[in-house]
Amino acid sequence: MLFRFLIAAVFAVLVSVASTAQAQTLGSIVSSDVSAEVDQAKQALIEVLEDPKGRDALIKILKEEQSGAESAAQTLEEKRVATPRAKATIAAHIGSYVQDFVGSLYGFSALIVSGLSGYEDLVSGDATVDEVRLLDELFSVLRVLVPAYIVLFVLHRISTGYIKRAFKDHAPRSLFYRVGLLGLTSAFDAAFVVVGAGAGYFSAYLFATDPIVKSVNNPEIFALNAFFLIEMTRVVIRFVFAPHRSSFRLLPFSESEAVYWSRHLIIIIGILGFGVRLAVPLVEVNFSTQLAGSVRVTVVLVSIVYLITAILRSRVRVRGEIRKYADTFEGSNFTIQLFRALGYIWHVLALAYVFAVMVAWIQMPFDAVGYLARASGFSLIIIFIGLGLMMALTHVIRNGINLHHSLDQTLPTFEKRLNSFIPGLCAVARVIVGIGVVFGVLEVWGVGSMWQWMWSGGGIDFANSIASAVIVLLVGFGIWLALMSWIDLRLLEREGKVVSSRTKTLFKLFSNAISILLIVMFSLLALSELGVQIAPLIAGAGVVGLAVSFGSQKLVQDVITGAFIQLENAMNEGDFVEVGGISGTVEHLSIRSVSLRDLNGTSHIIPFSSVSSVSNSTRDFAYAVCVMGVAYDTDIEVAKEAMQEAFRRLEETPNNLVILGGLEMHGVTAFGDSAINIRARIKTLPGSQWSIGRAYNEFLKIVFDERGIEIPFPQVTYHVAEESKGEENKVDAKVEEPPRLKGGAPKPSGPQVRGAGEPDASSPGEEGV
Repeated sequence: MLFRFLIAAVFAVLVSVASTAQAQTLGSIVSSDVSAEVDQAKQALIEVLEDPKGRDALIKILKEEQSGAESAAQTLEEKRVATPRAKATIAAHIGSYVQDFVGSLYGFSALIVSGLSGYEDLVSGDATVDEVRLLDELFSVLRVLVPAYIVLFVLHRISTGYIKRAFKDHAPRSLFYRVGLLGLTSAFDAAFVVVGAGAGYFSAYLFATDPIVKSVNNPEIFALNAFFLIEMTRVVIRFVFAPHRSSFRLLPFSESEAVYWSRHLIIIIGILGFGVRLAVPLVEVNFSTQLAGSVRVTVVLVSIVYLITAILRSRVRVRGEIRKYADTFEGSNFTIQLFRALGYIWHVLALAYVFAVMVAWIQMPFDAVGYLARASGFSLIIIFIGLGLMMALTHVIRNGINLHHSLDQTLPTFEKRLNSFIPGLCAVARVIVGIGVVFGVLEVWGVGSMWQWMWSGGGIDFANSIASAVIVLLVGFGIWLALMSWIDLRLLEREGKVVSSRTKTLFKLFSNAISILLIVMFSLLALSELGVQIAPLIAGAGVVGLAVSFGSQKLVQDVITGAFIQLENAMNEGDFVEVGGISGTVEHLSIRSVSLRDLNGTSHIIPFSSVSSVSNSTRDFAYAVCVMGVAYDTDIEVAKEAMQEAFRRLEETPNNLVILGGLEMHGVTAFGDSAINIRARIKTLPGSQWSIGRAYNEFLKIVFDERGIEIPFPQVTYHVAEESKGEENKVDAKVEEPPRLKGGAPKPSGPQVRGAGEPDASSPGEEGV
């Protein structure tokens, strides 16, 4: 279905080209008759004005016509006021387009039929020919072509061996090397064509009774022109496809495809060259101009049918070759998808070009070569320039922009921010370039008038609006980039400069706020440059904001609570806090929520509206609290001394750098079921209480083991009831065996050191300790 739609669209475009060219052709045919009638009318008007009676009669007639025209205009105006003007509908536009399409198709078909009407004289026998002259001209053609092709064949055979050895000894290198070597061989081929044409010219001059340039209608001149044009075109085809020279081929053709297309294109060039440049002039000289036109149309139609057959027969095969090349192509995903799309529509593009060639040959038989050469050349230039720009933009999209190492060290996030905008801008520019290439090619072939519209008032205004909007957006991006770079400089920690968490948090909030403000402001300015009225947008945004504020009271509460939390400096990024019953490290702060990462690595996002209190464990200083349990028969002073000894050993380690004071001994704080609890605490830097607590626990275990101080386990005493005989039995106290952990180790009763606010192992909390 898509293929049929594309074929119909292409044919419609080509018929529009045909209608344009047909109008030009018919205009040139009718122009002579119209000019003659205009001259006669001018002469009659002069005679009337020279006669006084005739002049008065003419003035009277003009006055009557003027009064009649005024009354008719008044009547028409009354009817127009009384009757509403019919609006053009989509159906009317479609009907008009279909009508134009059918008319153009009919006109183009009529031109083909009229072009073939010259055969009627040949069939009816009305066409007369001088057979002796025709045979003489055919022999003259053979006197030129036979020596020319013999010389060309010999030169090619001689040079083939040298060229094969040159290609064998020189392995393919860079693109410029291959272009240079192929250009050199093509230069030799072109020189051989010139030598062959010279041989044909010499043969014609040698066997002619008069100089060869005796007449522009001389068939030998036609033969030389056809030979030179055909062989030079074949040189270009061999340069592009490079058959039997696969290692030096510029385009990604396989050897079989290169041989296939070069052979068929050479055949097409031969048919067109000898048919149009040689057979048509001979028929025109010996028969009639009308029959020559019919021969020209026949040659063109045969060539077109041959080429269409070759394209349709190779449609699937070439699609497979293109897809195979796309699968092995090492490039961006955009380029790969472009190749795959080309594999599906290449035959549509080829058929469109073939139909355009047919239209040009039918409509402009004498100017077709120049028109096709100019249109094809400009199309190739536009396509190659567009592909070059798109490849450059794709490279930027894929790899980004790499800044100098020194600048990257000074502004660590500048390159990241730059690459967050530039690839998107390049993607938009790539789409614009692709659209420009399509419109440019259509403009070259006479379809559409984009350039004419661009230079008109509407086009200039549109371009100015787009340019102004782009400049506004670029200025906004530059301001945003400058502000973000300034923030990066303020947050950059250099030697002797430490940036506090408070500063980082405030600048993060400032960067978010200024980004939103710049996006809204410059987007509205860009829309204003495009002609959009932004006053209703601003008013509508105010109404929507008011409605949202009433409908989203939680959001408003989040924002207000977050603002007060920031003003009171309750927490900053990197702090370990407990918010809403969840403990973790603050990863990100916004105006409405806080992001925490707990001990298990789970990320929590907590809106400020659910925050009733904030417990910050990393503010100013902290305490590592130790509650040590000892047996009831342990000397308390000995236990305290052991705890002091463990602290002295702790101070001898690098942990001393984060300890802010001595061991604060609180003494006995509780009598437990199996132990006496002795509490002490160590003042540390904020965030270090947990590491100090773990290290102190290790030294406590070592010192208590050295001094034989028992760390008790839970114990239970059993009392046995008296015997029935009334005998009083001794009550034996039995100690329950302490519960065993996995692996046989007994479970401790509870001597442990925990930092203030440290979470249990079973709950999320501690981060980075």
